[in-house]
Amino acid sequence: MDLKKLTGKLTTIVAAGAMVMSIGGGVVWANNCTDTEVRMSFNEAEGEYLHYTSGRMKQDTSCGYIKGESSSNGYSFNASLVGSDRYSNYYEDFDLIDYDVFPSDEIWMYNYVKENGYSYAAVKCESNTGSEYSVKFLWSPDSV
Repeated sequence: MDLKKLTGKLTTIVAAGAMVMSIGGGVVWANNCTDTEVRMSFNEAEGEYLHYTSGRMKQDTSCGYIKGESSSNGYSFNASLVGSDRYSNYYEDFDLIDYDVFPSDEIWMYNYVKENGYSYAAVKCESNTGSEYSVKFLWSPDSV
């Protein structure tokens, strides 16, 4: 076989392989997976034991995501994804799945927000202790 034909065939094979790798080798991201930082405080003695984040668009049925960043005294809080209208109305008329979130926890939050017809999601946060404390966390309505 002549060297020119062999070089041409090898070039074709390498180019075809590169095309296949570029099609199948990409990372697929869910739609709304950018993290939002939230800080909130709980004080059950003052009646402040329940808070919600602002609603964010939920574009697919993937898990939500939450990462505990910090908490005074290392306390956890309870979190679940609920439906929202984006502003100040929250909907919990479906099975909620609760998660205890500690500092440094990374949790993919199973939920039924989109499946129940809601286009926005929010995090419902509840105190896990009677003490006064504050938390900081990151969250997104869809996950990678």
